[in-house]
Amino acid sequence: MAGLPTTARVVIIGGGVVGTSSLYHLCKAGWTDCVLLEKNELTSGSTWHAAGNVPTFSSSWSLMNMQRYSTELYRGLADAVDYPMNYHVTGSLRLAHSNERMQEFQRAKGMGRYQGMDIDVVGLDEVKRRYPFIETHELKGALYDPSDGDIDPAQLTQALAKGARDMGAKIIRFCPVTGVRRENGEWVVTTPQGEIRCEIVINAAGYRAAEVGRMFGREVPMMVMSHQYILFEEIPELAAWTKEQGHKLPLLRDVDTSYYLRQEKSGMNLGPYERNCRAHWATHNDPMPEDFSFQLFPDDLDRLEHYLADAVARVPILGTAGLSKVINGPIPYAPDGNPLIGPMPGVPNAFEACVFTFGIAQGGGAGKVLAEWVTEGQTEWDMWSCDPRRFTSFASAPDYCVAKGMEIYGNEYAGWPVRRL
Repeated sequence: MAGLPTTARVVIIGGGVVGTSSLYHLCKAGWTDCVLLEKNELTSGSTWHAAGNVPTFSSSWSLMNMQRYSTELYRGLADAVDYPMNYHVTGSLRLAHSNERMQEFQRAKGMGRYQGMDIDVVGLDEVKRRYPFIETHELKGALYDPSDGDIDPAQLTQALAKGARDMGAKIIRFCPVTGVRRENGEWVVTTPQGEIRCEIVINAAGYRAAEVGRMFGREVPMMVMSHQYILFEEIPELAAWTKEQGHKLPLLRDVDTSYYLRQEKSGMNLGPYERNCRAHWATHNDPMPEDFSFQLFPDDLDRLEHYLADAVARVPILGTAGLSKVINGPIPYAPDGNPLIGPMPGVPNAFEACVFTFGIAQGGGAGKVLAEWVTEGQTEWDMWSCDPRRFTSFASAPDYCVAKGMEIYGNEYAGWPVRRL
């Protein structure tokens, strides 16, 4: 294991997909004197248990740009850094139960087409053609996104890390940050392995970003949600269809009922965003553990019963499969559901790239945006929707963050005017 350097131009705190993407893009911009510090092993936060969906769809221009960039980056990343990855571009169908939803999809189609994406709004005949196992009751149509897919989050993170290392960056694992201080116009970052001095620090600590933020005197507006998804055993009918067709089903999103359904090998992966959701580590009686690396919450399947029944009615072959595994892990939420990317409010030479609810989909674009903030002082795209300075101090109140995070989570697919994914 490499020892801790005494100096660097930039120090990144956090080794998930966003931290490694930020490191990779800084190196691509020529800033190779960068060090990433990870408390445990790379991916040990929310990245390791992420489902790995990579959509481009959004009702936000800036988020769509980030997600589009991610898909373009991921397509060529394995070859660019010589690291194999499982990345399946399957396309997706986003279902509409109402004419109003179809109008929302037309708007998203217009944004996507302007950005060069081949997004389309399709009727029920096309839905059935692309997804023969679906029942189309109560549907008006769907939005088809040919660039949607899924990627292995651990492989993606390791590929970005390898690319950064190959350009000269350093990654120090099992090196938690215990404090920071300003000294002679520099940051001094303290760890059990010693101190490192740097010009710039980036908080990419994921669901632990608030803990890191307090080291800078900053209250990061965020909370932590419990997000569950269910993996199902092999479905022989689906296995036979996949073998015959030579490709997987498109990812299905029922945004009005609030879940996604994705083919996982010859089985299925069901991920609801339930209204009766649960926050974690939200009270003094339920503090965040000192270390939750590679850990999960206990299963809570009662919350998912309605969504499972609806998914079985929509795709009846799902009802023939047994449950294989339930994943229930922590994911961070800001009060508006968007990530924090940009200058840390009121703190010199410090930036945030954290609180990503959809870090796998947005990680590639987030690294690009963060690197532009650091190296150029501005971004190519208007990123105010993700700028940490969009919140004032009231938004950091814990009760407010929890209430808004639960509200956003329960309506994640509901299609509010500013919502996405």
